[in-house]
Amino acid sequence: PRAVERLAGVPLWVFHSADDVIFDVANADRLVAALRKASDADVRFSRFAEDQEGFTGAVRGHSTGITASKRADVWEWLLTL
Repeated sequence: PRAVERLAGVPLWVFHSADDVIFDVANADRLVAALRKASDADVRFSRFAEDQEGFTGAVRGHSTGITASKRADVWEWLLTL
């Protein structure tokens, strides 16, 4: 909760893949819910069913940073901040 308090008011866009084998997507689900509850800030959540970059094995589902960097809407959003 302390981290959520510190982030309250900061616009955030969280990206996560449900098949992430390194960091369970449930953590992102809880974080986004807590951030939205704590603040009126713009908190966006792009939750993918599976790895958008086709990663497999020990890194499956852990490529959403790459996916996010390819999206024009992310860059447009960043430029509005």
